Amino acid sequence: MSTPAAPRRYDLPLLLTTFALVAFGLTMVYSASAYDAVEDYGDPFHYVFRQGIAVALGVIGLVVAARMPYRRLRTHAPLFYGVAVTALLLVWVPGIGHAANGANRWFGVGGFNFQPAEFAKLAVLVGFASWLHRNRADIHDPRVLGLAGLGILVPLGLIVVQPDFGSTLIISLLCGVMLFLAGLRWSWVASIFSTGAVLLGLVMVAEPYRRARLVSFLDPFEHCDGDGYQVCQSLLALHNGGLFGQGVGASQAKLIFLPEPHNDFIAAVLGEELGLVGIALLVAAFALFAWRGFDIARRAPDLFGTLLASTLTVMVVGQACLNLGVVFSLVPPKGLVLPFLSYGSSAMLVNLLAVGILLSISAEARAPAAAAEPSPSPAVPA
Repeated sequence: MSTPAAPRRYDLPLLLTTFALVAFGLTMVYSASAYDAVEDYGDPFHYVFRQGIAVALGVIGLVVAARMPYRRLRTHAPLFYGVAVTALLLVWVPGIGHAANGANRWFGVGGFNFQPAEFAKLAVLVGFASWLHRNRADIHDPRVLGLAGLGILVPLGLIVVQPDFGSTLIISLLCGVMLFLAGLRWSWVASIFSTGAVLLGLVMVAEPYRRARLVSFLDPFEHCDGDGYQVCQSLLALHNGGLFGQGVGASQAKLIFLPEPHNDFIAAVLGEELGLVGIALLVAAFALFAWRGFDIARRAPDLFGTLLASTLTVMVVGQACLNLGVVFSLVPPKGLVLPFLSYGSSAMLVNLLAVGILLSISAEARAPAAAAEPSPSPAVPA
């Protein structure tokens, strides 16, 4: 008689933290967008309703990803990569692609604009982790790294010409982190990061608007009437929030001062309404997310699971850190959303899918040792 399979047990703290952030995000999207929604659409619930649809679809994706054994992603990695590249090309097709503010980053699906660069992040990470897992014994072979680099450069090239420097930077950094975790020698890691930094720096200064953002970052109050306007209004909103805030719904910055406050600068509205205490709770939630994500990576049964869990955690938490850094004027503006809080269907869907994959890895890690795939030892850095 065969022994019944042990039930899959998921990381409950990670799941609860994610749902708490999503619920909090829906509240803040409504608070931050209601005024603009009434002005533009005559409906204060316009943005939060659309965000709610993205959450519902994202939760379905989370459940499917969590229930599917994560090792199957290795089999489907080429398909995900092909879909991502195709979607990145669709933004340039007339009648399908959607341009805004001088950028071709979206295409329409059923009344919603989908940003394929968000899905490309996930597809590249799954494909790269699968490649490193399969070639873990030859990670220092230049041919292995060269083929991987070519595969990564294709979507990066399609993203940077949209133009979307923020997503290009995030994907590049995540691939570098994955190489380091896979055991690449320190000297190689340093060389790759140095080369990447030079290339990204050249891309950054190639466009006048990026140079203007960098200059305004150095002294935003000197450029409050230009490129530093959003950062100035963000800092003023945080100052007005003080320790305990003005109360939910009481932000003044979101009314006429802070453009599109439900997007990249939603943390400024949160800080004004809930104060330093609210920001501290938000940071604590992402710290808890990081703890659980890295713990899942530590207990993953194979190199593929370790690499994927680690970089997905860095993807979510790192982007949160960068977004808050922009809001606090600690890093130059990059147009990155705050995961689970900022308005944006594509980011919400992808981040919830990432959580589903983390939960799947956590379920495999809790399985009996006999059922787990032996974990190969990654190359030891020299």
